[in-house]
Amino acid sequence: MESSERWGEGRYLKFMGQLFRIEKVFTYLAMASAFIMVCLTAADAFGRYLLNRPVTGAYEVTEKYLMVFAVYFALAYAYREGANIRVTFLVSRLPSQARLVINYFVQIFSILFIVFLFASATRMNLGRLGDIVELTKKLSIPVWPAYLVISMGLLFMSLWVFLDLRQVKKGKSGLFKEESSEQSVSL
Repeated sequence: MESSERWGEGRYLKFMGQLFRIEKVFTYLAMASAFIMVCLTAADAFGRYLLNRPVTGAYEVTEKYLMVFAVYFALAYAYREGANIRVTFLVSRLPSQARLVINYFVQIFSILFIVFLFASATRMNLGRLGDIVELTKKLSIPVWPAYLVISMGLLFMSLWVFLDLRQVKKGKSGLFKEESSEQSVSL
């Protein structure tokens, strides 16, 4: 019996729809962060080298916020799209039953590892909630929003990896998606 049948098809589909909407928001936030990072870095370089007036706090905002937002908001999307590195020359030569066992092991290990990262990051970040970044002597900003994004991104990705556990047998898990012919590189 599939988990969607046990939990109720309607509830499962509604839950998955909500996850996709959250992922879409996270993905747009990651894209916006990357775009702002490019614009801010370009403005800082232009101001620094042509006008001799760099953008105050550009490095700090890019490092402490924009990079974190771009990476951790995009984690779940990258996972779901199969954008991870795989070395398959050994596993692809195994019988299908052995390959399935290894794939389940890798999926479960990935879940545990991401949950470990989430717990570690959250524990570390709770101790640093009072951290601030001084942009100037008069202007400081808290760093806790970036720390919160790290935990949110890892939690959301761990949820996707867990939900994909039932997709391993079908070969549709984000960890084991086959790349398309235009993405593959021949050696």
